[in-house]
Amino acid sequence: MNFAGEIQLYEAIKQMRILSAKGKTFSFSHATYNLDRISGSGLRRVRQASLRPAASSDDIIYADLKLFYTDEEIGEPRNCWQHLIKEFNGFKIFL
Repeated sequence: MNFAGEIQLYEAIKQMRILSAKGKTFSFSHATYNLDRISGSGLRRVRQASLRPAASSDDIIYADLKLFYTDEEIGEPRNCWQHLIKEFNGFKIFL
């Protein structure tokens, strides 16, 4: 069940892909978590992002559970855990 102002996680990722393919950016936020250090540093808000190609699971562990993006404001490639995405273009994420 969804409410106004909410979007399902995988629908949000689909929309991110569509926008990125058109050369457009989007905003989103995600909780941070470093599996190696077993720690997080709070919520990261990305105001202008675009998706980049996903890494292979052969190259990066758990690649299929991560979202690979570029923070266009600072020009840096980043990634986050898909299930820790909290918001996309003003819509709250639900699973």
